[in-house]
Amino acid sequence: MSRFLRSLPAPAKGLGPLYPISLMLCLLAVPAQASEQVGLIFVYRSDCAASRAFSTSLKAVTDHYRLAVLPVTLDDRRFAEWPGTVRDHGQAQTLGIERVPFLALFDPTTGALAPITSRYLPPAHLERRIAAAIEASHEQ
Repeated sequence: MSRFLRSLPAPAKGLGPLYPISLMLCLLAVPAQASEQVGLIFVYRSDCAASRAFSTSLKAVTDHYRLAVLPVTLDDRRFAEWPGTVRDHGQAQTLGIERVPFLALFDPTTGALAPITSRYLPPAHLERRIAAAIEASHEQ
């Protein structure tokens, strides 16, 4: 068993069927430091019910797989689970983000931004979307 495979976190309790196989297979297909090479950008509004529900799903998945997230608030109010939230200074408009919640994969080495979703997804679906985005980013 590879060092990387051993380093994957054990399934978290209480998350339900997360389908870890798809994300694990995806992560095994890319360099071991993939989680250090890419991150997620999560744009939300605190008064948006979909953003609140999505935040819970996203937190479960990203904590489980130790994925980096840059949360961005459009209304200067932070969700408690995202203490590192930054304020939007027009970047959302520049990027053409019209709906929240919005999630994208960001590769700091290339500057590439790959949208993942702009609506609520339960954890299992979110996991598959993130896995597909990571896989696609490493095929290029």
